[in-house]
Amino acid sequence: MMRESLGQDEYGSTSPFDPDDLPNLNAMGPAMGSGNDFEKYAVAVIIVFGALIIGGLMAASMSFGHRNGFLFALGGATAAWISGNALLLDRPRIYALFVAIAAVMLIASTITLVT
Repeated sequence: MMRESLGQDEYGSTSPFDPDDLPNLNAMGPAMGSGNDFEKYAVAVIIVFGALIIGGLMAASMSFGHRNGFLFALGGATAAWISGNALLLDRPRIYALFVAIAAVMLIASTITLVT
């Protein structure tokens, strides 16, 4: 197999990375390969406990017969889901907007459940 010129792959696109150096690409960044996976665990904890809180609000509203509380919790869950997609698409303003909407709707669900 003939090697392409430096900086181009077989499709003609340029890349700042050497294709033979792919295993070392994950070592780049702030951690520089120190093996800290705290961010992954933090995101997992946030997702799990967020789902438990939202699911708990929905279940409590259903068991006590508060339709509005359930709908507010469902809307908060939907807004949180949309904010996760906005985060994946690197849209920080949309992410912040939907996190705020989710927080307001979940607070409203809690208020309707308590009163």
